[in-house]
Amino acid sequence: MARALQADLTLIDGRLVPGVVVRVARDGRIVSVDEAGSRTPTEEGDRSPIQRLRGKALLPGFVNAHSHAFQRLLRGRTEYRAHGRDGDDFWSWREAMYRASELLNPDDMEAVCRFAYLEMKLAGFTHVAEFHYLHHAPKGARYADPVEMSRRVLAAADFAGIGITLLRVAYQRGGPDQPPSPEQLRFVDPDPEAYFADLEATEAGCADDGARPVSVGIAAHSVRALDGDYLRALASGARDRVVHAHACEQPKEIEQCLAETGRRPIEHLADCGLLSERFSAVHATHLGEGEAQLLGDAGASAVICPTTERNLGDGLPDLPELMKAGVSLAIGTDSHARIDPFAELRQLEDGERLRTGRRNVLASAAGEHVAPTLFAAASSGGARAAGLEAGAIAPGLRADLIAVDLEDPALGGLVGTRNAENAILAALALGGHTGLVSDVWVGGRHEVRGGECLRYRQATEAYRAVVDKVFG
Repeated sequence: MARALQADLTLIDGRLVPGVVVRVARDGRIVSVDEAGSRTPTEEGDRSPIQRLRGKALLPGFVNAHSHAFQRLLRGRTEYRAHGRDGDDFWSWREAMYRASELLNPDDMEAVCRFAYLEMKLAGFTHVAEFHYLHHAPKGARYADPVEMSRRVLAAADFAGIGITLLRVAYQRGGPDQPPSPEQLRFVDPDPEAYFADLEATEAGCADDGARPVSVGIAAHSVRALDGDYLRALASGARDRVVHAHACEQPKEIEQCLAETGRRPIEHLADCGLLSERFSAVHATHLGEGEAQLLGDAGASAVICPTTERNLGDGLPDLPELMKAGVSLAIGTDSHARIDPFAELRQLEDGERLRTGRRNVLASAAGEHVAPTLFAAASSGGARAAGLEAGAIAPGLRADLIAVDLEDPALGGLVGTRNAENAILAALALGGHTGLVSDVWVGGRHEVRGGECLRYRQATEAYRAVVDKVFG
C-alpha cells in the first residue's frame, strides 16, 4: 500500500491543484492533503515515502451507482431489429434480457460479475452499487442456500478488488394485477418477510476487510413490480440502509401507477414512506410536476445512466430541474452497453445541450465551469447514493483514488500551458476515455498499475465460456 501520493495535479474541491501530497493511513483512509507550501504533520505520514506520479492527475475514484452486472452478457447482442418487428424499445430488449437470465447458474453469475467488475475497475470505478435481482433458480426454485446468488456477487467483487453495496431487490409481481411471468420467477420474494430473511442472511455473510467496503442495502425494483403494502413494509424495515428504486424510467410504468394508485411513481413512493436522504431514484427520466421537488425535500439522490437510457430509447431527464430542487446526482452504467465513466459524464451535459439547445447547462452558477458538477456526480454524488464515506480527496475519507494520464493525446496541447487547469478538467469531463486511467487505489490498495490488472485475463476465459453457453 502506498503511504503517500503526489501527482502533478490533484482534484480538490472541484479544481486541479499542483504539488499536492495525499497521505494514506494503514486503514485505507486519507490522513492529510498537503498543498504546495503547506505541511500537516502526522506521525505516520511524516515517515512515509512519497510515490511520485509524474505526468498524472489524481482524482477521487468513481462510483458506479447503478449496475446489473449479469446484463454485461448482452453487450452487442441486441443491436438489431428482429424479423417481423417494426421497431424495438425497452420492452423488446427486456425479452432478450429475460432469455439470457434464464440460463445462468451460480457459477455463471459469478464469472460474469467478475468480468464486469474488473472492467469497471480498469475504467476508474472503485465502488459499485449492484442492483441485484437474480435470486433464485429457474422457475423460482430456491437454492439450498437461499442467498447463493448474492454470495456469488459478493465473491465476484472480492475477486475483482472493488468495493460493493449489494442492493438486494424486492420483486413481487409482473405488474398491477399481474402475476410474475415464468421468466420473472427467479426474481421474486413473495412477501416482505421472505425478503428481509434473505436480506439479513446476506448481511450476516458480508466480509468487510476494511480496505474494500462491503455493505447491503434495499432495492424496491419499481412501482410496477411491488404493491403499496410491500413498499410500505420495505420503508418500515429500512433502518439505516440505503434504498434505491427504478422510478419514472418508462411512460408505461407511469400510466400503470396512475391507474392503480392515482399517483405518479415518486408521489406513490413518498406516500409509502420510502423517500429520505438515504433514497435514490434510478433514472428519473419522466418526472411530472413537483416530483423533483419531492425528491429534493427528502434529501434524496437521482442516479442517471445516460448510456443505457440512450441505448434503450428511454429519453432524457430534466437535470436542471433536479439540481434546482436540491437533488444530488450520481451516475451508473446499468445494462453495461458500455462501461466508461467519462462517457456517462459527458452525456449528462451533452443530453442537456440537445434537449435545451443551450450550452454549459449544468454549470452550478453563472461564471462557473461545467466539469466540477460532472465530476461530483461521478464521485461524491455516487458515494452518497451508495452509503460510502468517499468521493473526495479529503482527510478522513477513504483513499479510493484514480490516476489519469496527462500526456494522453486527448489532453494534447493543454498540459504545460498557462492557467490550463480548468481547461484540462473540462477536457477530461467532456472528452475523456477509459484509456486515460493508469492507476487505481481502493482503500489505499494499488489495484491497477499502469493500466494493467493481472486478474482480468483470468476472468476473461470464464466469461467467454458463459457467453458461448448463452449465445452459442
